[in-house]
Amino acid sequence: MTVTFKLQDFEGPLDLLLYLIEKNKMNIYDIEISSITDQYMEYLEAATEVELDQMSDFIVMAATLLYIKSRMLLPKPNKVGEEPEEDPREELVRKLLEYKKVKYVSEKLSECQGESMQYCFRNKMAHLEIPDAPISYENILDNVSLKLLYDTFEQLMKQKEWDDKQQNERQIDQRILKKDTYTIEQKSLYIRELIALKGETTFFSICNGQMPKVELIVTFMALLELIHKKEICVEQETPTSDIFIKEAM
Repeated sequence: MTVTFKLQDFEGPLDLLLYLIEKNKMNIYDIEISSITDQYMEYLEAATEVELDQMSDFIVMAATLLYIKSRMLLPKPNKVGEEPEEDPREELVRKLLEYKKVKYVSEKLSECQGESMQYCFRNKMAHLEIPDAPISYENILDNVSLKLLYDTFEQLMKQKEWDDKQQNERQIDQRILKKDTYTIEQKSLYIRELIALKGETTFFSICNGQMPKVELIVTFMALLELIHKKEICVEQETPTSDIFIKEAM
């Protein structure tokens, strides 16, 4: 019997990542970032009925994984005399180790709490009866005029309007969380078919400013993937000119 997990089963993106690493029996210090990213995105696509604030944390982690994966795919030229480039996974590994420690301590504390509930203590909790101090409304309303009450009320209303405005500005735009159907496999197929049809294409023709941000990222990832697999080659005449994309010979 197969048990299917959803995002609701995890406390956050780090909890999901830790589960995937343990499930695939990976070394946490040497994460296979490409495999983990693909599996993470599958869980994200299958997410249903998740709170917006919780979903935003998962999306931020997805963007982080895609960024790390892109850095891992880029070629690393060896230059004599320069220090080796920092592993892009280092910061993620540090956060996972810290989360793993906190999770372990939390589970141990929960176990201790469960064990303590099995014991009954003889001493009863002391109840202190402290009488309420008498309220003198004459002292409270002393030197208070109608104008002062009106000014205070008006100030409270302005404060409430400002708070409502700030809350509306902090709300997450649901269009950002709209589920996109772009995949690296689909974009890779699109690039290969475009080259087969025209013989070559350019970077600006497959990536333009009108595309959604997620589609731009996935298209760029697909391009890096094809370069990494040596299925295509790219040429650029000047640093600011368009990039020509051709089939690798």
